[in-house]
Amino acid sequence: MRVLFTSKLEGEIISFQPYLFQEMVEKTEKLDTKWKKKNAEPVPLNFMISNDEGDKLYSGTYVVGSEDTTNIYDHVCRKLIQMPLNHKQQETERDIFLQHLTSHTPTTYQLDVTELLKEESLNQPGWKTLSKRQKVMTGSFLSLVIVTVVISVVLVVMLRSQSQATEQLDQKLTEVRATKGVYEMAVTGDITEAINKLQAQEKLSDGEQEALIYFLLSKKNYKEAVKEAGKEQISFLASKIMQLHGVEGLQTFQESYPSPVGTFEIAYHKEDYEEAISVENVPMTPERYKKKGMAYLKLDQLEEAKKMASEAKSNKLNEKINTYEQLEQQIAHLNNQIETEKQSDKKDENKIKEWKEQKTEIQNKQNHL
Repeated sequence: MRVLFTSKLEGEIISFQPYLFQEMVEKTEKLDTKWKKKNAEPVPLNFMISNDEGDKLYSGTYVVGSEDTTNIYDHVCRKLIQMPLNHKQQETERDIFLQHLTSHTPTTYQLDVTELLKEESLNQPGWKTLSKRQKVMTGSFLSLVIVTVVISVVLVVMLRSQSQATEQLDQKLTEVRATKGVYEMAVTGDITEAINKLQAQEKLSDGEQEALIYFLLSKKNYKEAVKEAGKEQISFLASKIMQLHGVEGLQTFQESYPSPVGTFEIAYHKEDYEEAISVENVPMTPERYKKKGMAYLKLDQLEEAKKMASEAKSNKLNEKINTYEQLEQQIAHLNNQIETEKQSDKKDENKIKEWKEQKTEIQNKQNHL
């Protein structure tokens, strides 16, 4: 069983590089511990899991440093267990896959899947009580395409009992097989061949179109990606480029295709916080709410920072704001001491110097939150 990430983590994980699943369980466990220890901002990584024959089994977004999970195996297990299902067949397929995952996981990291399923059955209200927003997961272009393929396979299983759906079934299977071939080319590292094959087709399915755009972005062929996606999708493309190539790739894209997302992300990266908070029409995500909250915090605009933390539902940002306020109170106290001492008849310059040094040290802490 293998894992392929379509997002990269600089110095840690390479995009489009197949890894053994058991290897990545240990790797993501260490990364997660590292992120939490240094209290770093969580990093979303889009990924897919396939068997040794290249068949795609699962896709999703693993968040390094998330409070919810500890490694990629733990993440997938909990997502699958929490996923409401309507049919016994779907539950059976899920349970088989969970056991398969566990068998490919080092013993020290294995979960008691049976016990987790029991716990979830007591806590899960069911599919019908969930909102549409909760049912929909966004990821990279490729993740969206893989989800389409997985849903297609599930539909095939469900339609087998419906004789009138033969034509639909054949159509779904044909699309799955065609798209699978494109993925296999990309997974083996030949993204250019996958692009050429897709562009040579007269008509693409939605899944193939999304895959083509993602492949073009991964090869930094921004002009073709914009042509395929349309100029109304510039901000969305900028977001994906930020995930794939970081701020340097985004800067290159921004030169030819400026967007509010590009302006915001680049300004934040350059620590131009005044510019970052002034950008209008930025499509907001939890991650951008956090960044905008930090920008307000750096500018000492605490009330605005708190609003952003509320929108992001970020405990870490709230903790930083609370810490900032506590440090601000300490600075105010030191300022009072300094001013009082300066006005004293027996002014002690050593005390004033010591308090100023303490003040500088606290201000440095604020700057490094």
